[in-house]
This record gives sequence, structure tokens and C-alpha cells, in this order.
Amino acid sequence: MSAPLLPTPRSTRLSMLASIGIAVAILAVIMLLPKLGGSDTATAATTHAAPGATNQREVPPLPDRPAAASVWGKDIRLHVPLQQRLDPMPPGAPHVFRVTELEMEPGAKIFEHRQIGVGGHLVVRGTITIEDLEGGTSATYRTGQAYFEGLQPLHRAQNDGTEANRVLMFDILTASRGFDGQQRFTSEGRHNEGEVRSGPYVQVPLRDLPAGPLMLRVTDMAFGPKAKTEIHTRLGPAIYFVQEGTATVRKDWNNSSDTYGTDGYFYES
Repeated sequence: MSAPLLPTPRSTRLSMLASIGIAVAILAVIMLLPKLGGSDTATAATTHAAPGATNQREVPPLPDRPAAASVWGKDIRLHVPLQQRLDPMPPGAPHVFRVTELEMEPGAKIFEHRQIGVGGHLVVRGTITIEDLEGGTSATYRTGQAYFEGLQPLHRAQNDGTEANRVLMFDILTASRGFDGQQRFTSEGRHNEGEVRSGPYVQVPLRDLPAGPLMLRVTDMAFGPKAKTEIHTRLGPAIYFVQEGTATVRKDWNNSSDTYGTDGYFYES
């Protein structure tokens, strides 16, 4: 979201309206990596370049505030908990962009597995502990934190907290994976110990990806009452989740307007 806008007539105005307090939206977006042209600030984020590769586009540092600040107008706050180079992508294009909501009761575990896709996972309630069984490391993520999971390594997950957690998983998968139904385990299952609930809520085909290389960014946006962005054009496909309040999207090319409520999702190409 910090890259400059693209000059195109297809533009969108996004406004978050809350009757009381602040409306919050969580956005996962796939973007073309900017070429930093030798900037020293690129070292602020990890870049996964192939050995011996040259002229790589690098993941830019996390922005404290969007460079194109005029887009966001007044009374809008942004926080970027994660951005990650998508390298490698899952084999077998075409791909789909999916959001899966995961909930684990205290003490619940998900057994050893490898990811079938790549994505950014955001904790919106409680905690989740991810143990890397090949690297011998473990990390616990708390409310508001995000983490990346790629095709490697072998890992497992556990809720060591005192309340049920909730994790929004924005993943890119091969389209041949299909669309799984909701899963609910009340005790033990093939993949878990303890109560786990999961299932996809949104899945869209990725037919209009920018030319690579790509990165995935998760942004937490807080809009004050009546706050709105300026008219702008998306830099890559995005899925929004409205955590609180309402979000109204106006599209000037077809004179349309759609409003989404709390816990709602919407997709923009």
C-alpha cells in the first residue's frame, strides 16, 4: 500500500464508517515488488533471493506511514505487521487467494504438517505457538501480530493461552485444491488434539496477478468516523476483513457502492 498509485481510470474510494469509536479493517494484498535501486533501507526486511541471482527486487522496509500519504486523507491510521516476498509460490498455477479462519481452544494442538500454500497469518484473538521441528525453534504470536508460513518447514501449532484463539489465514493455494468445507473437531481428530475449528470463508481466483516478483502484505487500517481515502487504484489483488464497524466501497467506473459490516469480507482486484 505504500507504493505510488498507478495511473488508470478504474479507481476506487474506500471509506470506513463507525457510529461509535473506530472502524478497523485488516487487509492482505499481493503486490509487485518495487525495485529499490540500491537503497540501504532494504536491509530492514528479509529478502529471499536465489543464490547467485542478480538484479533482484527486494522487500522494502515496513513503512511507518504510507509514502503516498495523500491517498489516505485524515483520521486514518495504518500499521503493517507483515510483508514477505512470495518466493517460491506453490507449484501448479493457476492459483487462488483464500482466507481460512482458525480457532483453537486452550491446550489444543495441530499435529506436524507442511503448508500446501504460502500466506500471512494474523492473530486477532489470543495466542498461537508455532514450533519449527526442523529448525528447532518456537515462536508465540499474540493479538495483533502476524507471521508468514511458506511451503517449508515441518511444523506444528498449539494454543498455550487461557482463551480460545482466532487466526485469519490469508493463503495462496493452487486452484486444483478446490474448496474445503468447514471442519469442527470436538476432541481428537486425524490432525489435532483438543478442539479446533477451521474452514475457508473466502476464496477467489487469482487471474490478474501483477508481473512478478511479488510480495504479500498484511495491513491493519483504523478509520475514524466518516473518514475516507482519496480515489485510488489498487496495486494488486486484496482481501479485506472488517473487524469492527462498516466499510463502504465506491467504484467510480461503474457508479456503484457496496457496504460491508463487522466480520465481513470483500475482494478487490
